Amino acid sequence: MDRSFARSRLGALALAFVAAIWVSPFAWLVLSAVDPETNGQLRIPHAVGIGNFVLALSGQAGQQFLNSLYLAVGTATLTVLVASMAAYPLSRMRLPGQTTLLWGLVLLRMLPEAGTIVPTFFAAKQLHGLNMPGMIVAMTVLGMPFALLLLKNFFDTVPIELEEAAYLEGASIWQILRLVVVPLSRSGVAVVWFFTFTSAWNAFLLPFIFARTDTSFPMSVGLFTAFGEYGGISYGFLTAYSLIYSLPAVAVYFLLRRNLNTGFAGVGVKG
Repeated sequence: MDRSFARSRLGALALAFVAAIWVSPFAWLVLSAVDPETNGQLRIPHAVGIGNFVLALSGQAGQQFLNSLYLAVGTATLTVLVASMAAYPLSRMRLPGQTTLLWGLVLLRMLPEAGTIVPTFFAAKQLHGLNMPGMIVAMTVLGMPFALLLLKNFFDTVPIELEEAAYLEGASIWQILRLVVVPLSRSGVAVVWFFTFTSAWNAFLLPFIFARTDTSFPMSVGLFTAFGEYGGISYGFLTAYSLIYSLPAVAVYFLLRRNLNTGFAGVGVKG
């Protein structure tokens, strides 16, 4: 009994040590963000204020937050709309070589982003797409293979008999897709939307190349450019900016949590 108790105490101490290592960077982030006089050291603040958060949500930084929302929401929504319309016929029709085509698209998407940025940049430049709408279209095209594959597999789980019944009642193909297939696949749609949102929210290389000015940067690039700006580092601003940058993805997860839990359980790759 004594040996078992000693082992449990030792295990608890080891877990507490690991937890302290994991929590300490986040504790430094929060304490520095609310400390008006922070100098970058981990310490208990002498005063607490929200001035750093106000600074991180105003002016150029606030515009970058709006740019990130516009980019992430626009990319996720456009990807789901286009992928849904493409995945449905692939799910209901048996075309020669469709599995090879799908996996070929996925393998192409596995190429390093840096290896595809040059042709993507010149194509966008020729089409006058070096702007926020151009970024949304480019990221939608790059994220389409995985979205297409996942949505096709979710649409495969919808019973064809329900669509036949809706067709006999006079529903058009668009009504069937909008009122039958998509609602029954909402968990899969939520998974694809969430993955695409977080990918666009965290994207760095493509927005860094496409955006032309500081006010058109999203937060991922703005956080990078804020380091050492004007010859100094404002730890209070950077920590508040980092916390704000992390909140939307966490908030989206909790908003979609119920559908995401079901959707992740149903993710699978079929032939």
